[in-house]
Amino acid sequence: SDEDVYFLPQRPYCALGSLKDQLLYPSFDEVNPEDYPEGHRLSKSHLLRQSLTDQDLLDVLDEVDLSELAARAGDGDKVKGLYTELDWSNTLSLGEQQRLAFGRVLVNQP
Repeated sequence: SDEDVYFLPQRPYCALGSLKDQLLYPSFDEVNPEDYPEGHRLSKSHLLRQSLTDQDLLDVLDEVDLSELAARAGDGDKVKGLYTELDWSNTLSLGEQQRLAFGRVLVNQP
């Protein structure tokens, strides 16, 4: 099924938003089941944002060797760094973007 496949491009897409948004992409801020037709099944990516803690996301960054990224973005505060909005495609090197994209794989667990 489509939920079992996750595309990981050579040049990853960096969404507009926070570092947390980068890791959780393509999940949504809020999910309202009433916005979908009756019988629609919400995918795992719809529910990620509601189920993962800040510490879970910091652990993922550590797993992809980007543990300093949140602190760097948050002026030393890792949690603040998760919520910092930057132009990530111009802030991160291509290698960092690729590791961040691999972090998305770990978060989405296809």
